[in-house]
Amino acid sequence: MQFQSLIVSFLLAASVAAKSHNGTHSAKPVSENKECKEIASMSKLVELAANTTKLDEITKNNATKIAEIQAKASKASASLKTFESNSTLMSACAVIDAQEAEDDKCQETFALQRFVKFAANSTAVATATQNNASKIAKIATESSKAATKLQTLTSNSTLQAACSVVMQKDECSMMKKLQKFVDVANNATKLAQVTKGNTTKEAEMKAKAATAQTKLTAMEANATFTAACTALQGKGTAGTTSSNGINSTSTKNSAANMLRNAGAGVVGLSTSMVVVLGLFAL
Repeated sequence: MQFQSLIVSFLLAASVAAKSHNGTHSAKPVSENKECKEIASMSKLVELAANTTKLDEITKNNATKIAEIQAKASKASASLKTFESNSTLMSACAVIDAQEAEDDKCQETFALQRFVKFAANSTAVATATQNNASKIAKIATESSKAATKLQTLTSNSTLQAACSVVMQKDECSMMKKLQKFVDVANNATKLAQVTKGNTTKEAEMKAKAATAQTKLTAMEANATFTAACTALQGKGTAGTTSSNGINSTSTKNSAANMLRNAGAGVVGLSTSMVVVLGLFAL
């Protein structure tokens, strides 16, 4: 599958050799986060190389690709030992990884909620599938699986309490993105640069900006919401996710990103894409 090749490419790219450490570690949060992500990527690569069944599956038994992955994993394993000898770093990574895992679960919850909502909208599904019965049935099947997974996630009260904060961060970030879009659309010079002087595209952007402004105005009118965004920004947490709240560091979350924005807008996606995205989010 093309997606399987993508996984291989991602893991290989993510497994860049770690910089050597002399037992010291930078106290800068950005550096620490980067190192923790690097450790996580290398760990996944090492796990993949050790799983012959999965390795054969994603490489389609291609001996050259298998050897390449194993070679990369060997180097990653050596680098991991260097990282793991730094107990301070590993303790920090444990906290960071736990937070990211919690955020991932929240984003998965949001994605599944959007997908289930879409699947329940017969008009949207019919439009997306062009009334193809088999495709409609496929979406219904995947929606059933999504609903089961969603029930498990939402039954975790601790997780859902954390998800309310994640949702707030996502919405605050979305508000910032909407404002930037509106600003560009209202700036003749920037608009001309973005559209390369195409008047049709300019008109389309202005129309979309008008819709964005309506949403933005509604958000800003909510004093409680804006106050919460201000508080988050003060803590340095606002805007740390994408405009849709999906971290782009994983394929699953990229799928969740698209699903979260689905709703009625999902009708613009091909049915196969809708189903595949549903599978990724499960």
